[in-house]
Amino acid sequence: MKKILFFMPDNPLKKNAGNRTRALSMLSYFKSRDFEIDFVSEYFTGRWNEADIKAFEQAGLANNTYVIKKKPSKKNILYYLLFYKLPNFFYQNKAWFFPLQFPELVTIRFKRAFKKILNKNNYDYIYINYASWATLVENNHFTKKLIKIIDTHDFITAQHQKKNNIGQSFKEEIRRISLFDIALTISVEEQYIFGQFCKNRVALAPMMMDKPEKLHPIKEKSFDLIYVASDNVHNQKSANWFFKEVYPLLPTNIQICIIGQINEHLSIKASNIVSVIFAEDLSIYYQNAKVALCPMLTGTGTKIKVVEALSYGLPVVCNTRGIDGLINKTNNGCLVSDSPEGFKNNIIILLTDKLAYEKQSREAVDTFSTNYEKEYCYKNLDKLFLK
Repeated sequence: MKKILFFMPDNPLKKNAGNRTRALSMLSYFKSRDFEIDFVSEYFTGRWNEADIKAFEQAGLANNTYVIKKKPSKKNILYYLLFYKLPNFFYQNKAWFFPLQFPELVTIRFKRAFKKILNKNNYDYIYINYASWATLVENNHFTKKLIKIIDTHDFITAQHQKKNNIGQSFKEEIRRISLFDIALTISVEEQYIFGQFCKNRVALAPMMMDKPEKLHPIKEKSFDLIYVASDNVHNQKSANWFFKEVYPLLPTNIQICIIGQINEHLSIKASNIVSVIFAEDLSIYYQNAKVALCPMLTGTGTKIKVVEALSYGLPVVCNTRGIDGLINKTNNGCLVSDSPEGFKNNIIILLTDKLAYEKQSREAVDTFSTNYEKEYCYKNLDKLFLK
């Protein structure tokens, strides 16, 4: 039995964002292949509490669970300042006269605790999510004989381009990814970019999902449009664009269901809009909708909500950024426009033209089945992990 140490700073069971869904799918893969899994997370980043930890343990996704705090309590302020704050400042800012220009989330306290786990166990693999946590393996002699994998999730330099020097940030991102034996990317764009500069193996591991079960045709669907989104800044900007520029162009009888924390940032209220802050099971909502929306003006990586919609055979109306990461850019079940008028027209076409709708729905199902269906993706992962 192979043994893996899997680090994810967030709680994968809180399935309210694509990155957590991604981590959950990878844990499920390793579980299905009988790996012994030790799961490590960070208490504050993941917003864990004792109930969350217990629920994760009971979920059976890992053999052992470690939720570590990256900083000590401030009850003894002198100890906190002298033995954590000051040493950690110099640890995280090794070249503090010349800022790193790349997010460093590993603290000296967390890395020490992480090393203790490595020292006590014999692992075959170590799996780190995000380049911003990549230094967990740097200058760490406990990882030398392990196969080191990084799941990049995203192109961080692009995410922080307005804050940091792009050249320095990109150089550091490539350096960190190159610390690993294998880099997994969720999108074809990131596979191409990292593959051009990194000397290690860069493999595409697209978002993988179960094919929806118990699909029952619903003749009278409750919603014309469904929009699922978390509350990150990219979704906030994009949602504001849609409701300011596109929504006023739509007929008022079109029924829209908005699901997710994006609702907390929307001020629009109308009789044709249903808001759901959290849905434990999205299946019933997808089955009750005709078309999925993905307004997306900025951001990188594959949009999980697009893959989810395609799995249900729902055509997707989106901007150009909405098809980022998709393996095939055309004939994929998505209608794309960056203008408000074009976006509106794509919605109207799908809601009024039966033949156009059926064509896009078939392409949606085909795109999902040939690229993102779980068992198909598992076979490709087996080539990496079951040699």
